Amino acid sequence: MKTKAWLEELVNPDSLRTAATKADIPVSTLSRQQDKLPVEMVIALCRAYDRSPVQGLIETEYINDYEVQGPDVAIALSKATNQQLLDEIMKRSDPQARYLFGGDEDTIGLSPQLSVVSDADDMNDGTVRPFDYSEYAADLSEDETEAHLERGEDLID
Repeated sequence: MKTKAWLEELVNPDSLRTAATKADIPVSTLSRQQDKLPVEMVIALCRAYDRSPVQGLIETEYINDYEVQGPDVAIALSKATNQQLLDEIMKRSDPQARYLFGGDEDTIGLSPQLSVVSDADDMNDGTVRPFDYSEYAADLSEDETEAHLERGEDLID
């Protein structure tokens, strides 16, 4: 859109004099530069007429609309701190996952007290059963150790 047409549309039904007064711009300057308004004037006029300055800069072709969409995701991620990344992950995490992994609303922790639930109905009752590690633990009792040694077996692979 041509600047002069944009200006007329923005201030309508006000005159250039009224627009200049509202925007705190000298009338002679606004009149002289209305064909190619400087960025500062576009912003001042937009603020005076309750229009977004960004929208005004797009309409007067100082910037393109895609330029206001924010930085490229890859650039933004590379500049984010580890804490900011973790905070965003936590915002997106499923509340049930936080519950299952033993965390509260702000953290996810891995809890050795959790077990894999094989029956879907058990998952819906809201209880978490402790995991029994004993069947997977090495038996290092004295009798068991002596039996391995007598057979010439190593205790550690």
